[in-house]
Amino acid sequence: MFDPTIFDNLKVVLEGHLYDLDAEQMIRVIGREDFIDLASMKRIFSMRIRRDEGCCQAEISMTSVLSDFAGERFRLIEPGERPGAKLALRLDMPLSHCEHAAELHRAMADRWAEEARIRHERLAEFVPDDGSGRSGGGPSDEKGAYRIHIEFIRKIDESHIGDMESLLAHLVDSLVDADEVGDREGRARDSE
Repeated sequence: MFDPTIFDNLKVVLEGHLYDLDAEQMIRVIGREDFIDLASMKRIFSMRIRRDEGCCQAEISMTSVLSDFAGERFRLIEPGERPGAKLALRLDMPLSHCEHAAELHRAMADRWAEEARIRHERLAEFVPDDGSGRSGGGPSDEKGAYRIHIEFIRKIDESHIGDMESLLAHLVDSLVDADEVGDREGRARDSE
């Protein structure tokens, strides 16, 4: 048996809370990944969730690098650093949600801004010009995705285990905010 690392302990708590929310039918766990990148000696754990009635997905990921492990196990700590794990959230939405980016940014900033950096990303497919001039390199029927990345400024450790439940509640609330934008869009299209 081995002594679990900070990363292992946080992963077990995070995973347990998410599966509890799934069992309570608050969310659905739709994906889980647990990697060790041997090239950089990095561990990455992530879980994807969605709501049954929603069109958006959320991902929570945790990353720990070799210096975190060395700092924890061998007390090899860089000045100003402490061992732990970096936490990040991502909301994946239909491209049409870009129209409501300012509203979504305000909602995310109200919930996360003091603890995290918020970054928006628009991904769109396009057809490259084949030389005939027909495709023009423009958007192909506006297929793509809109993402909001929420990257926490500080690392977390076992002292944050008590905060996991409220953190995941905020994540679910952020997912609800994103889904409600889609619900309003759908109702507006139906009324036309």
